[in-house]
Amino acid sequence: MKMTYKSKAIFLVLVCSLVLNAGIADGKSRQTKKHPSSKTLRSMARVYMAYGEYTKAQPLAEKALTLARAEGTADSEIAMCFIDLAVLYNYQGKLVDAEEMCKSGLNLQKKTLYKNHPYLAYTLRTLSSIYYEQGEYSKAKSTLDEAVVIMLDIHSTDDKAMAPFFVDMAKILVAQDNLEQAESCYQKAMLLIDTSYGPNHLYTANVLADIAELYTLQERYVEAEELINRAIAVQEKTYGSNHHLVSSSWLTKAKICQEKGNFIQAEQLINKSLAALEKSDNATALAKFQKAAKDIRVRQVTYKPQGY
Repeated sequence: MKMTYKSKAIFLVLVCSLVLNAGIADGKSRQTKKHPSSKTLRSMARVYMAYGEYTKAQPLAEKALTLARAEGTADSEIAMCFIDLAVLYNYQGKLVDAEEMCKSGLNLQKKTLYKNHPYLAYTLRTLSSIYYEQGEYSKAKSTLDEAVVIMLDIHSTDDKAMAPFFVDMAKILVAQDNLEQAESCYQKAMLLIDTSYGPNHLYTANVLADIAELYTLQERYVEAEELINRAIAVQEKTYGSNHHLVSSSWLTKAKICQEKGNFIQAEQLINKSLAALEKSDNATALAKFQKAAKDIRVRQVTYKPQGY
């Protein structure tokens, strides 16, 4: 039987829990560490983060950093603890803390890794995403440009490892209202994603949702609807029909429904999106989505569909 994404997440957490308990059980017969390693704690935190369970991930990720520091763990591991916390805090909307953690991790990596090591590129990409969430789009772009230079030192432009960098660049360009160039970046990314991941992969669906949002900004609603329907089908199959990680796609679909004059369905999707986010622990994301929902509702009152 094929495991769902949620089943895999639960399974991985259970495996990690068994690892933790094994150390304690072994201690009854021989002297071993009675606490998990920072790597084990980080692994558990990453599983929770992947499913959007940030409250459960936070104590594990923070304990990993505390443990790594207390035991004098190698700088490379401490750097990863910093970076994992940066990613977590970014998801939670704790952007000042996220930036501090990411820069601390990056500084340690620069001390321990050779120049243009790919890990530096991935950390710079994380820092860029933090700047993006802060609304610092120029900083986000220059930081991502630096990351891309490093990646292209070891990868060709048609390597699938480049796809996430093209996607992130497209998002920044959209935020800067450079829609044509953003579409070009998305096209580059999708050429790699289609061949590397396939049409039913979660990552493919997430990028399709981003492109659908771009198309709504360009008023290409027919194309946007096709893409967002494909994206939502995969996302809901993966996360479930009421998960906050699908909220962005529901709002995009709501905009399309509004353009078609389906105001009741648009309102249902808005409410579904907000209800899911209210159950998450990201107040920043909820506030952002509440503003987006308000904009859609205002448009419903003042706008008449113009021949969808």
